[in-house]
Amino acid sequence: MSTPPGNPANSANPATPAARQSLTTVCAAMAGAIPLMTLVLWFVLATEGIGEFPKGWPTLAVLAAAVGAYSICELIGFRTPPLEYSNRPAAEVQTDSWLRFTSSTFTRFGLCEGVFMISVALSFVAASFWVVLLGAILSLPLILWEAWPGERNQRRFAAALESGGVPSYLTGRLQD
Repeated sequence: MSTPPGNPANSANPATPAARQSLTTVCAAMAGAIPLMTLVLWFVLATEGIGEFPKGWPTLAVLAAAVGAYSICELIGFRTPPLEYSNRPAAEVQTDSWLRFTSSTFTRFGLCEGVFMISVALSFVAASFWVVLLGAILSLPLILWEAWPGERNQRRFAAALESGGVPSYLTGRLQD
């Protein structure tokens, strides 16, 4: 038996790709600011060449921030209360699921981008462009792994939403 075209359980539902596409576009625009800011800070901090890699606590603080952001995202970044049984239409449940996923994505994105922001502040303390570069190199992969609205993150969040047995329609199908 096939599902009707308007049913959110149908993977051909145009609302799911549109929501995911718009969230991906926003995340790409926000992540694009990191290389741009790194380039601008090159002109501010590397006026006399890139210099030597700084020794001491600023680089360790950036590494610690990256480890902390990764740990928080992995341990609690995908937790959410499961959906509850209700008489709501499937399209409304799907919309609610996408709103919750979007909110979680922005929270995880802020944590990962915070690594870069910390590196910017510490680069002025250390007077070294290397600290900014380290922050950018650590935060961009963190964003791609933890906050990018791809299949992995969408499935992990859908599994949390559906842990109570109610379908979320976030991926168009029930999660295992």
